[in-house]
Amino acid sequence: MNSKLLKIALPRLILVLMLPMLVMLFTAKPVEAGCPCEGDGGSSPPRATRTVSVDVIPSGGGDVAVKGRVPSSYPYKRTVTKGNRVQFEAQPAPGYYFVSWSGDLIGNDNPTDVRINTNTTIVAHFFPEEFVSEDEMLHIVIPEGTIVLDKDGEPLTSLELTINETPLPPPPEANIVGLTYDLGPDEASFDQAITITCSYDPYEIPLEVAEEELVIAYCDEEVGEWLELPSVVDTVNNTVTTLVDHLSTFTIVAPVPIPAPAAFTSSSLSIFPPEANIGETVRINVLVTNTGEQEASYTVTLKINEMIEETREITLAGGSETVTFYTAKDMAGSYSVAINGLTGSFTVRPAPIPPAPPAPPVAPPTPPPGVKWTILGPIIAVVIFLAIFLPIRVRRRRAFR
Repeated sequence: MNSKLLKIALPRLILVLMLPMLVMLFTAKPVEAGCPCEGDGGSSPPRATRTVSVDVIPSGGGDVAVKGRVPSSYPYKRTVTKGNRVQFEAQPAPGYYFVSWSGDLIGNDNPTDVRINTNTTIVAHFFPEEFVSEDEMLHIVIPEGTIVLDKDGEPLTSLELTINETPLPPPPEANIVGLTYDLGPDEASFDQAITITCSYDPYEIPLEVAEEELVIAYCDEEVGEWLELPSVVDTVNNTVTTLVDHLSTFTIVAPVPIPAPAAFTSSSLSIFPPEANIGETVRINVLVTNTGEQEASYTVTLKINEMIEETREITLAGGSETVTFYTAKDMAGSYSVAINGLTGSFTVRPAPIPPAPPAPPVAPPTPPPGVKWTILGPIIAVVIFLAIFLPIRVRRRRAFR
């Protein structure tokens, strides 16, 4: 009886004891790595996990998607299973571009996968594509992808842009137009040129400077002077643009035109009168011209018959001036004239021979004393008349006979 009862009850007892175990086996939920298994009171060993910290510089420069998900804030931390690969993707904000990773991830591959074996810190660096000064007169444009490093070789994420209130004085042959800007930090480097555009007020340009001659210059502090950069002037928008590969102090410089060096010429030699009498004054003119713009002195030398007659020194700052000499000669002859390479001549006539003095008038014979001409004169006239006309009358009478 007992044996029969045992055969019937034993299988049922085993089934009752195993049923709860089977239920637990098929209904238990999977446990995440690193967390105690539910239902066992935390007695199972946790799976190995690691912490990933993500940050961005500058704030607002962009985001980093971790395994396709963008954090709502930074710094962001996430726990992942040790040995798993995690994808990181830098996503620049408008106006920024991705520069590089730092921390436990070096380089600029984007996106990139990282196997997480230790606690990991990753920082994404973004750089703005444009900087504008507070007065909006200076614009800096940085090409996308430009790597900007500070003096320690670390990625640079911002520039220092301030107005220099005490700039180095401009060179004597130039004027500063507008303000001077300090662009830092010092010793920062770019792997390609960036564009700097400065605006200017045309009314600040010196009158002697052409607007097209404006240039951007930077201050070389080692040599203590301004160095001009190749620049492009936009006279419509009043801007000057250049390319630079370093940070320094920048401003617009108006180069003052350097006056052309003095260069003298002599021309237009004139001599008047070309023929003069002995002792008569002869005027000699020559036109002296300074074709340059710098003021200088010039010596004008008059030579007559190859002998220096007179020298004259004049000072001209561009333009022309007539120089006049006077001479007079007391000997007849031909005289050569030479003034600073110009030649001519004049003649002095010999003195004219004075005419012979006129003969003195012959006085009529003096009549003998005592002669009465009032009586003798009519008598002489009658005698002359008879001597002339009486023979003529006699001839006529004979002819009629």
